[in-house]
Amino acid sequence: MLKDFVRQRSNKLFDRLKVADLAHSIVEIDAWTKQDFGRYLLRQQQLMLQQKYSKLPGYRLMHLGLFPHSQTIVGFEHLHSFHMAPSDSVAPESSVVSNYSEIPLPSGVVDVAILQHAVEYSASPQAVLAEISRVVAPGGHMLLFLFNPYGPRGLIKFPMQLVTGRTEYCFHNLRSGRVVDWLSLLNFQVLEIEHGAYNLPLNRQPRLEQDGRWEKLAQKIRFPLGNFYMIHAVKRELRGITKRAHSWRPAANSGYNSSSRKISRKNMKK
Repeated sequence: MLKDFVRQRSNKLFDRLKVADLAHSIVEIDAWTKQDFGRYLLRQQQLMLQQKYSKLPGYRLMHLGLFPHSQTIVGFEHLHSFHMAPSDSVAPESSVVSNYSEIPLPSGVVDVAILQHAVEYSASPQAVLAEISRVVAPGGHMLLFLFNPYGPRGLIKFPMQLVTGRTEYCFHNLRSGRVVDWLSLLNFQVLEIEHGAYNLPLNRQPRLEQDGRWEKLAQKIRFPLGNFYMIHAVKRELRGITKRAHSWRPAANSGYNSSSRKISRKNMKK
């Protein structure tokens, strides 16, 4: 009896540590994004996108993640922009519902891909990154937002996951160096890594909405311990241009050889 009791308790504990697929957890996570701290993260990420990345070139822009598509891409001027939701329960009217590891798009058609916490909230982060790499065109840009495991929210993730079991704390804590290694294997060159949202993860709207001295100082010195970090990467084709010298071979029947020259001379003498 005691053995069965311990086994049941341990199974429940391990179930709390598992990261469910985003299609099953998006409803609870979407409710969290509407709270004070969730809105604070959204505002900080929107400011970063509008100030530095809204002028990225391209025709198609794809957004995947937790936050509303219309608010996230304010300032982007791409002719075709769309949002892919993981479930129809939280999908806006103009969005597409799809599994992030099986995107229904041909390869190499997206110029800019914005992923807002779509990787760490997925059951398989590697599968999501591999699928995004497939649909991004050569020379296309990826803007990847993830929770910083060394930031305030990343540090409290494990104890809050054990104690409360709340869905918003069930995500993969991914170090930036690990994600950069994954991107290099997918032929992405990382251009820069930005950090942001340095306030404590508390639902206190007045304190979160105003940028205090600590927030401004941390942004100025690019302090690497914010609540999230953003990776800007570009897809590079390894074999797009070859330096191999092409040898030109003469045609099989060129009609111009030594025998033909002799025949032409005989004809001229006649």
